[in-house]
Amino acid sequence: MKKVLSLIIAIALLLTCCSLVGCKNDNSNETKPAATTEPGGETETAAPIVKGTAPVLKYIYNTSESHKAIAEYIQAALANVGLTMNLENQEWNTFLNTRKEGNYNVARNGWVADYTDPICFIDMWTSNSGNNDIQFGKGEHANLKMYNLDLTSYGYDIKVTNGTWAETYDVLVSTIKGCVDNEKRFELMHLAEDMLMDTGCIVPIYYYTDLLMISKEVTGFYSSPLGYKYFLKCNYKDNSSISVCIASEPDTIDPALNSAVDGATLCTHLFSGLAKWDTDAEGNLKISPDCAEALVEGVVGDDGKVTYTYTLKEGLKWSDGKDLKASDFVFAWNRAASEALGADYGYMFEVVDGFGTDKLNVEAVDDRTIKVVLSSAISYWDELLAFPTYFPVREDVVSNEAWATDPSTYICNGPYTMTAWNHDSQIVLTKNPNFHDADTVTMKEIKFFLSSDTNTIYTNFVNGSWQMIDDVPTNEIQSIKANYPDEFKINGQIGTYYVCFNVNKSLLPGNTNLTGVEAEKANQEIRKAIGLLLDRNYICESVAQGGQVPASSFVAMGMTNPDHTEFYKTAGHNEGFAGYYDVSKEAYTSNALAALETLQKYYSNVKAK
Repeated sequence: MKKVLSLIIAIALLLTCCSLVGCKNDNSNETKPAATTEPGGETETAAPIVKGTAPVLKYIYNTSESHKAIAEYIQAALANVGLTMNLENQEWNTFLNTRKEGNYNVARNGWVADYTDPICFIDMWTSNSGNNDIQFGKGEHANLKMYNLDLTSYGYDIKVTNGTWAETYDVLVSTIKGCVDNEKRFELMHLAEDMLMDTGCIVPIYYYTDLLMISKEVTGFYSSPLGYKYFLKCNYKDNSSISVCIASEPDTIDPALNSAVDGATLCTHLFSGLAKWDTDAEGNLKISPDCAEALVEGVVGDDGKVTYTYTLKEGLKWSDGKDLKASDFVFAWNRAASEALGADYGYMFEVVDGFGTDKLNVEAVDDRTIKVVLSSAISYWDELLAFPTYFPVREDVVSNEAWATDPSTYICNGPYTMTAWNHDSQIVLTKNPNFHDADTVTMKEIKFFLSSDTNTIYTNFVNGSWQMIDDVPTNEIQSIKANYPDEFKINGQIGTYYVCFNVNKSLLPGNTNLTGVEAEKANQEIRKAIGLLLDRNYICESVAQGGQVPASSFVAMGMTNPDHTEFYKTAGHNEGFAGYYDVSKEAYTSNALAALETLQKYYSNVKAK
């Protein structure tokens, strides 16, 4: 992706401005010393920053034409200021694990909401979260004391100066989850996003849309704002079988361990929780009871804790015919929340009383009654119950660690059972006769074909082999819009596509004289500057081409404040634009100028090409 004309123009303007005012623009290895004010009031001069050659960056992404195209654009944008970025394409599961383990410098990333509350964008960055790919509060960053938190104006006796991430951000998220004043809670979530974005580790690119193609012969298909696809109510020909492709080989389909949208789609067809995403008679999405007879109101105790008591529907069965009991839910939730399992989404049980101890405050009163106590009231509890991490599993089944990799051991309780898994090729789901609501399941068989090759995926849709696909070749989008106006869909999806930096990987030159907190502050500046170099409008319009909206924040559009204003539009506290970046087309030149000025503080080789 070589089209970076707007960036070149911006750099030229900067050089012109510098020449007019006598700015220095050479390869000098020092910048002027900065004045600092000490607590006692005396001003002293800090040591000058030693400049050097920018390190070569490596950007990892996973196999996809669109991910590759965006990576190539970023590579070209950085090259035009003298920064070198090499690209590495990794197979999906390798890519996920590389990020998770922190074995990267810069990576493409994306986050789709787990439920319709901004906290699901906020709580993933706590120190112990399995989704904390940036490594906040891990490794060397765990001991870095540079963050501040003052919640006294919100009525909390919490004030930390120069604390670690765990002492500040983790405390803030825990406070948010215990806050019962909804307006105050949202103010605290904005404060948390301020902390995240100030690190520069998250560089939002665009707010997601969900691109898919589905045959005109298929009816009854629906998807949730979380990106999950539902085929159980579909009608296609004689309803004997439907062939679809939503992704390549899933990393896992253990509902407690899965953290991917494609895996969640499979799990929602194979398991049944207390609640589910459903549609009403008009096709509108809603959360409905599933295994539970009803989604009850909680009872608030004098201590502020909230108790929910659920009654399971009669006659619930596992796919092997054994009775499903309340104790199966209790076991599954404790397993998913346990430190021993180390599930990415284990932190989702933080809202349940007892989290962090050996046992959650949840019990099976009898075979059909579950009582669970939350630490405080939360507005998204029913959505959590519909989330795969909260699905039941049976203790004797999961005692076999390989249970979720083989159809013969994959015991579930949902609309379908898994009857075949040809790895890297196809997963076949067959209607489960033991499902409690089997009469509503219209499609007898779903064949999930596994592929990441968008050209192959598209070809199989065009020739009629597959009736639904969840990705298309980027370079075909314009012709697809013209030739398949009824089959091609651009749906709303609550999510953000972003670039992430590993907080433990320095961007400073090898000869830097900065260490500790000063080094991290410099890294923050550099990361933010790189974020300003990227032309989000160009990426959306010329690269992604799927109706995406340039992103100015991490919390995605579609999330709302208590007054129904959009969360992202009230983020960043900047005058004249919403969020943390001005992503208007008119602001790009000034963004690039500011970025170049910052980068030249640290790098001697940053200049116009």
